[in-house]
Amino acid sequence: MASIDDLCIALDVGGTRTRVGIVDGDGNIIHRDQEPTQVDASWEQTGEWLAGMVAKLMPLTDPGRLIGIGAAMAGPVDPETCTIYNPPNLPGWDGFSPRPPLEQRFNLPVWASNDATLGAMGEHAYGAGQGVDNLVYLTVSTGIGGGVIVDGRPVLGARGFAAELGHMVIDRNGPPCSCGGRGCLEAFASGTSLARFARERLEQGEGGLMREMVDGDLSRLDAGVVTDAADMGDPLAVELALQFAEDLGLGLANLLHIFDPELIVLGGGVSRSFETYAEALIAAIRRYAMANLSEHIRVTPTVLGDDAPLLGAACLAFQRGGRLG
Repeated sequence: MASIDDLCIALDVGGTRTRVGIVDGDGNIIHRDQEPTQVDASWEQTGEWLAGMVAKLMPLTDPGRLIGIGAAMAGPVDPETCTIYNPPNLPGWDGFSPRPPLEQRFNLPVWASNDATLGAMGEHAYGAGQGVDNLVYLTVSTGIGGGVIVDGRPVLGARGFAAELGHMVIDRNGPPCSCGGRGCLEAFASGTSLARFARERLEQGEGGLMREMVDGDLSRLDAGVVTDAADMGDPLAVELALQFAEDLGLGLANLLHIFDPELIVLGGGVSRSFETYAEALIAAIRRYAMANLSEHIRVTPTVLGDDAPLLGAACLAFQRGGRLG
């Protein structure tokens, strides 16, 4: 059994950046660092690079207090082997496991899981979901990831691949999705899709504030530009934000029907604009949800922000190492 003085190393491997921290059992990130993710490196180089990131933090702590290493990975992860499979934003990592290189280098146990599942665990242990036994966490950014807590424990599924919530199909005739399917929630309500819909409308000749905000360079248009323009009352941006809320609300109503959560937590970059579309989002959920659930809709933006998966990785290490219940 671990003691209250134990620490862990937490990793959050994303498609763009990788973050590492030393975390205590109360969810305090004592030291942290980040680097651009080595997307195209070989497995051997990737293992050496991850170990190097961890090694930089080792002089900042007492290695004897470290209980292990937890890793959040941007894709489906086999919890038994820590192997990541078919990660959409890290294609070169398919089949890679961080366990062998990290355990060999540091002689510490290594555990890994999907980053959105660990985001749910982080919010449950340290954030908006404290005291809530049943919650859904949805990270809405480049794509849409999900994590589900039922009766206080994460839903992993038979192979650890459960809760790919962004890939529920909400329109079988909808646009292509990065997963290879069509009409997924991610294809309608991610930050990427919101920006894509805006660019398509502007390319068709529609004017408005968004074009001015990017000085006519539509390649610079992202979801933040759309929501900022909506806050300033731009008619096209407001229309797009309302449609985004409608599509996301449909997906969340489905999740209410499946999991009956006490709370839905929204993370990712789009969550920073929650107030822009919150009223329309709740209204959309009410339209699609069964009447008996309409009085039980609780949706909140993340408390932990970008730290949710990192702290979830720490939570995983402490749970597996005996620090947390």
